[in-house]
Amino acid sequence: MNFYDNNSERLFERYQSIAAETVHRAWLDLLPSSPGSVCDIGAGSGRDAGWLASNGWEVTAVEPSRQLRPLGEAFTSQLPNLEKKVLWLTDSLPKLEILVATRKKFDLLILSAVWMHLPTSQHLKSMAILKNLLNQHGLLVITLRKGPDPEKRFFQTNIEELTKTALSESLTLVRKQQNQRDVSRPEISWDIAVFTLNHGIGSHGVGL
Repeated sequence: MNFYDNNSERLFERYQSIAAETVHRAWLDLLPSSPGSVCDIGAGSGRDAGWLASNGWEVTAVEPSRQLRPLGEAFTSQLPNLEKKVLWLTDSLPKLEILVATRKKFDLLILSAVWMHLPTSQHLKSMAILKNLLNQHGLLVITLRKGPDPEKRFFQTNIEELTKTALSESLTLVRKQQNQRDVSRPEISWDIAVFTLNHGIGSHGVGL
């Protein structure tokens, strides 16, 4: 977490410069028509957590960086007209011990730019934890970063291996999009995968 702690203010500004709707445009149509409970794992600047909370979701935000998390929490605490405050936790995969101890289950789990921080040896354990955090018809959204890594901060990931890991935990792939270009960094692209516990996700609309 040293990189995120040491660059927290710069990263906060960069994350906040792009709208959540733009970052997550590939899967918004899968959201249920009525907002429910969501956990943003690796919540960073609070951009996505704040956006979801502003649209009626009950939000738990998990962020391990002890410098970035307070910035995100300050951001979401200042948002107007929220029915419920965003709950912030300092926690991380593969165990998510603090989050698991809350005994909450969620209609939506978001791991945006998180999976590549985990070595392959932690993938199965992490996926099992995520599965157990989902409600029956819940959605799990994972984005994978593709592009240069000069600082060697990330482990190699690919959407095929991610899907195989999810299937081993009885999760079903309902959406896959590859090579979505990063809005601000042309050398970076993203693969997006959405999984569910339910083999037929039924009728969904944009719940925003």
